[in-house]
Amino acid sequence: MNNHRFLGTHSLAALAGVVAALLLLAGCGGGSEALIEETTTTTGGSFTSTITTTLSDPPTCKGLLAPADNQFEEVWVTVTRVRAHTSSTAGPNGAGWVDLVDLRANPLQIDLLDAPALQCALATLGSSTGLPAGDYQQIRLHLLSNNPGPTEATPSPNACAGTGGFNCVKPVLSNMEILLLNSQDLNGIKIPPGRIVGGAISLAAGQTADINIEFNACDSIILQGNGQFRLKPALTAGEVSVTTDTISGRVVSTVDGNPLPGIPTILVLFEQEDADGVDRVLVQTLANATDGTFNVCPLPEGNYDVVIAAIDGNGVTYNATITFDVPTGTDLGDIGLEPESSIDTSPGVIEGQVTSEDAGGGVEIDVSLSALQEATRSGAPTPTPVTIPLFGDSTDEITTLDDPSCPTGTFCANYTLNVPASNPRVGTFDTLGTTYTAPATGDILYSVNARAFNGGEPNCTDSSITVDNDSAANPLKVVAGAANAVTAEAIAFTGCTAVTTE
Repeated sequence: MNNHRFLGTHSLAALAGVVAALLLLAGCGGGSEALIEETTTTTGGSFTSTITTTLSDPPTCKGLLAPADNQFEEVWVTVTRVRAHTSSTAGPNGAGWVDLVDLRANPLQIDLLDAPALQCALATLGSSTGLPAGDYQQIRLHLLSNNPGPTEATPSPNACAGTGGFNCVKPVLSNMEILLLNSQDLNGIKIPPGRIVGGAISLAAGQTADINIEFNACDSIILQGNGQFRLKPALTAGEVSVTTDTISGRVVSTVDGNPLPGIPTILVLFEQEDADGVDRVLVQTLANATDGTFNVCPLPEGNYDVVIAAIDGNGVTYNATITFDVPTGTDLGDIGLEPESSIDTSPGVIEGQVTSEDAGGGVEIDVSLSALQEATRSGAPTPTPVTIPLFGDSTDEITTLDDPSCPTGTFCANYTLNVPASNPRVGTFDTLGTTYTAPATGDILYSVNARAFNGGEPNCTDSSITVDNDSAANPLKVVAGAANAVTAEAIAFTGCTAVTTE
């Protein structure tokens, strides 16, 4: 799967979307709801008016035009509940949780790739009234287990009938197959502050709001070694506005100002800095292959760093173009991408290995990988590590496994990241016209970040590791062409908790 090749999201509609996404990821083992205490409360001095939760998901992996390793016709999940809490550290069974949506009596089954034409939201999950006012820093999305308990309601009809479950996928030109859920998701798929735009959803007394959950299905499906598909969380949430929830634009070549030739793959990422100062992807999409246009909604209100890269129909790669600090409600107009100027216009290749272990030896974990380049926004004293779009058959979503080739006492997995073999073109948004600096000459330096999370929860002692050297301890320098692939230093996760399925 390609973690940074697709995207989508917005206000309480955005929070609704986030809740839907969480619900999708949270479903698992038999009798799942029986494990969740009835801790929903409405105590407090002031309350909101109506809060509506929606779910969104741009279908960037749908059909034969999607990247070859990531093609699906349908992705079905069954949502049962969306909960929120004002504490980012509250456990799933503690007090203080409130229901944004409760569908346990009538679970909602949704095809995440069935985006309605000309609509931002994929589905409205539901509404609630009278929530305690406050800053909600955590959301949990619950999905129906594929093996529900005898008292749990199930959808009828069941789109996954014949697979043995209630969550399923249909790969292109193949049959419907069950979508396994991680056992940790029984308590709900967690959306922490780092995945909530602005860090929290602030609800005031008497407020009516829309919350959207962005469920990135295309980055949430792992093909396991046994040929089965498994769901892992890739959710974002935020409050959205129905009038200013869009960022749009048109991607063109800097050579002639025209759309890229042939049938290009144009990757558009919407990012914000996290607590570590790294630009992380919150939403992603593919621009239209015919005219280069994109229009992403609903996006929670705020400023985004828009990062675009492409391969055109002739196989020519283009530098990443970064536009910092773009506010929602903006039409960026034409955004130029510069074709690689080297003789070899193919992507650069970064290879590497990830290992994982606990105190007793190797354990299986899921790992998401990102390729980072540094760029400086106007007025900033230091550069920001920015997530760069990945091309082709990048393996940025991996699962470590027991293999004889792994270092002793570990599980491991190898990865490949196909990246622009050039430095980025950079500008900071200006209402009077954004000025871009040309790609810097000299070495093309990258770093690689790996993150290990299960059900939205970190599951290693240090669950985010960044390396910026190659295997010989030199700076991680990229040159175009597979023959020039560079091997990054090994990434070792320790103190990990194994991923298990229901």
